[in-house]
This record gives sequence, structure tokens and C-alpha cells, in this order.
Amino acid sequence: MQNGVVDSGERPRSPWRIYGLIAGAVALSTLNFSLVFVAFSEIEETFQASSGTVSWTLTAFSITTAAVFVPAGWAADRFGRSRMFLIGFGTFIVGSLLVSTAPTVEFLIFARMVQAAGLAIESPASLALVLDEFPADRRSTAVGALGAVGGVATAIGPAVGGALIDNLTWRWAFFLNVPLGVIVFVLVAPRLPRTFVPDTANRRPPDLVGGLLLMAGVAALALSIVQSDDWGYTDAKTIGSMAAAVVLLTLLIRRSARHEEPILHLPLFRDHDFALGSALSFLVAGTFAGTFLAFVQLMNSGWDLSLMQSGLAVGMIPAIAGPMSIVSGRIADRFGHKFVILPGSLLMAAAGVFMLVRVGEERQLLAVWVPFVVIYGLGVGFAHAACQAAALSNVGQERLGIGGAMNRIAQDIGQTVSAAIVIALLAREASIFDGVRSVMVMLIVLSLLGAPLASRLQARGHSAAV
Repeated sequence: MQNGVVDSGERPRSPWRIYGLIAGAVALSTLNFSLVFVAFSEIEETFQASSGTVSWTLTAFSITTAAVFVPAGWAADRFGRSRMFLIGFGTFIVGSLLVSTAPTVEFLIFARMVQAAGLAIESPASLALVLDEFPADRRSTAVGALGAVGGVATAIGPAVGGALIDNLTWRWAFFLNVPLGVIVFVLVAPRLPRTFVPDTANRRPPDLVGGLLLMAGVAALALSIVQSDDWGYTDAKTIGSMAAAVVLLTLLIRRSARHEEPILHLPLFRDHDFALGSALSFLVAGTFAGTFLAFVQLMNSGWDLSLMQSGLAVGMIPAIAGPMSIVSGRIADRFGHKFVILPGSLLMAAAGVFMLVRVGEERQLLAVWVPFVVIYGLGVGFAHAACQAAALSNVGQERLGIGGAMNRIAQDIGQTVSAAIVIALLAREASIFDGVRSVMVMLIVLSLLGAPLASRLQARGHSAAV
């Protein structure tokens, strides 16, 4: 028994063995994140759909993951993290097959929701499996290492997806998940530990009505943002959607305060660093989805690069950020999370200022893009994974599944909102360059809002000097 976790089999001598098993599945799932951004325009052409409609392949994905994360975290703690990890990963593979064969854009959105449900079931279990193996004083290192895998996969995804789309179709970019997923599943399944947490045996199922309120509330919020340009900011439909979002999310909070197993486990927010880490996940880590989409559009539509070239250019960001997540995790473990999130936020803001001033119609990969990527990639590497690590720094072992799910809800809602804002900004502006400038203003504002929050984090790390 270790920290309340009962292991029915022999625990591996090194925690990195379990990390290695989980990392392959995490990498494959993360590849999917960046594929949609590269395939966005091609999907529009295939189904002759508007950008607002196709944006729901992003929005519905994030909303579904946000709604399913807490039930999935509860299930991981209740029924076994290895079991739920495999169920989630298998569902993700099935969803990938459905996406690659979607006959209509509506079916494609549904298939993306299946993918999202699989990812949401897998993620809390995978995080808890890895954190189970590491001592508390090395959690940031573990989270940073997982972030590095995600960063490398996100870097590879646009290039691989762009090459497949340029030479075949966007469907092949998603179908690739299927054979690779089956191979990973077969290799990983027999090697995972059989663990369970006995404290959760009598816990009631999570609030599924709350999950529906979360899904509907965030969907209404995204709808009001995405359609605001077409409907008008003062149109009754825009105001009505925004009002519905406020009402539904308020009901969710009130219901969560009373329910025994709520979607939003509000007592976790009594922990100072969990509250701040979740807010930072929303503000800082949540911006990545929107900015990533804007950069792909800049490369492809603005600077006339092929999709493969665009993928290689944009993939430079996570290629830098991924390895930096390991470095930032080690620094955070030793000195505290604010010493990586604060400089990371400021670097992201500085990168936004640089791009705001320098971006133009002339293609300037060396003079503009490379310096921006270095500054922004370092900022993302320092800040993103550390936001989640900060939130989970004081969470008990028996609540890692639900705590990780709660933090991912904050990040996914941030991604939903940022993607909706970016799509609205790109549609509103006269050119892609004006659109990117507006997106950079959003990046600067949100990054600067995160800086004072990061400075208030209390965990001081485990440095011998402290």
C-alpha cells in the first residue's frame, strides 16, 4: 500500500516504466489535437460548410471533454485507473475511425464527440496512473514529462497531418490513429498495474445532470461568441445565448454545492493553489487552441505555405515547449510553480507584442516567425504544464483522478472560449493579418492577467535551500 493506493500486483521499481507505457497513448491522443487545425479549411471544402459550422468540430470536442472529465475521474478512482484508461483509449480509437469515414459535417461533429469522450475517460486515469508512481515532491516533474510528450506529439501532428492532407485527404490524417492505436493498445494493456482506491468504494456516482448543465452552458457561451459577427452583438439571439450560458452555469454551481458527487467539486477550490492553478489553466493554458488555429491560417492562407510547410512551421512551437516542460517541472519541484508560470506568462505576452508589431503580408519566416516561436515556445513550455501541476500540488492521492479532471475542465473551457473568440476575430477582420493582430491582443491580455495570479502561488517547492 502506498498513499492509500492498494496494488494487487508487484509495483515496478522505477516510476518511469509506467510513464513510458502511458506516454505512447498520450502521444497518439495528442496528435489528434493539432490535426483539426491543419485540416480545418479542407473540411470546409469537403462539406461546403461555413467556418462557424466547422468550428464545432473544435468546440464540441472541448465541451465534451469538459463534461466527461469529472465522471471519468470518479470512474478511474472507483473502478480502477488501468481499466478506465484502456476503455478511454479504445473509445478514442473508435472515434478516430468514425471521424475518418464521416459522410456529413454533422456526423463528423458527432464522431469528434466520441473521440473527445474517449480522451476524457483516458486522461484522468493516465495522469493518476503516472502520479501514483511518483512521490509528492516529484509531481511537477511527472506532469512536466507528460507535457513534454504532448508537446512533441503536437509538434509532429501538424507536419504529419499536413503531408497526408497535401498528398491524400484529411481523412487519412485521422485514420492513422486507428492502426497505430491498436498497436499501442495491445502493447500497453497487459503491462499496466492493477490498482484501485478503496476509499471510493461507497462513493455515489457523479452528478450527470450537472454534466449536462456544464455541456449546455459552455455550448451556449461558445455559440454566442462564434455567431456574434453574423447575428450582431446586440441581436436577441446573441444576447439570449449569452444569458442562457450565465443561467445554466449558475445552476451548475448551485447544484454542485449541494450534490454529494458534483461535476464541480467545489471543496477543492478551498485550496489556495488549486484555485489559482485552475484559473491559470483557463487563462494561460487555455489560449493555446485559439492561437494555434490562427497561426495555421496565417501560414497557409496569409503566407501561402502548403499545409505540410504550415504544419512544420507551427509545429516549431510545441517542439520547443515540449522539452521545456520537463525543465520547468524540475524547477517547479525545487523552487515552486510561480517561478516558472510567472516568467512563462510574461514571455507569452512579449511574444504577442512582437507578433502584433511585426506581422505583415510579406512572408518573413526568419525575421519574424523564428524569433516569435522561440519566445512564445519558451513561454508555453514554462507555463502550460506547470499550471496543472500547481493545481494538483496539494491534492490528496485519493482525489488525484477528480482533481486532474477538474483542472482539465478549466483548461478545456479556456480552449473552447479562446477558439470561439479566434474564429470570430478571423471572420470579422478584413484580412488574415488583421485577424492575427487581433488574436495577439487577446494573447497579450490573457497572459498578463495570468501573471499576478502566478505571483500569488504559495507552494515553495522542495529545494534544500528553502
